[in-house]
Amino acid sequence: WDEETYGLEYDSDTYTVVAAEHYSIGAMENKGLNIFKTSLIATDPSCTTDVTYDIVEKTIAHEYFHNWSGNRVTVRDWFEFTLKEGLTVYRDQEFTSDIGLKVATRIENVKLL
Repeated sequence: WDEETYGLEYDSDTYTVVAAEHYSIGAMENKGLNIFKTSLIATDPSCTTDVTYDIVEKTIAHEYFHNWSGNRVTVRDWFEFTLKEGLTVYRDQEFTSDIGLKVATRIENVKLL
């Protein structure tokens, strides 16, 4: 999606995904490695609810985009951290709306506000 939308190629030789059953937080990004709680990555769209599937899809996208921008956006302080998070949220919302229905995605995002 990044290559098609922004002309951006992933800048690492590897991208590793790890699922951990007893992971205290939902997910975490590190350059070249994303760690997910198993329930947030292992799902089958034919036997899960739409809401759960959407959460899994958004979580994976969000952490991948953090991974991608991690070495490109370096923060000086906590204020800049919000800018980095904002860039990631923007990118994962654009991805989600591109693969789904833009209007429905926007309505869901506004409902969260």
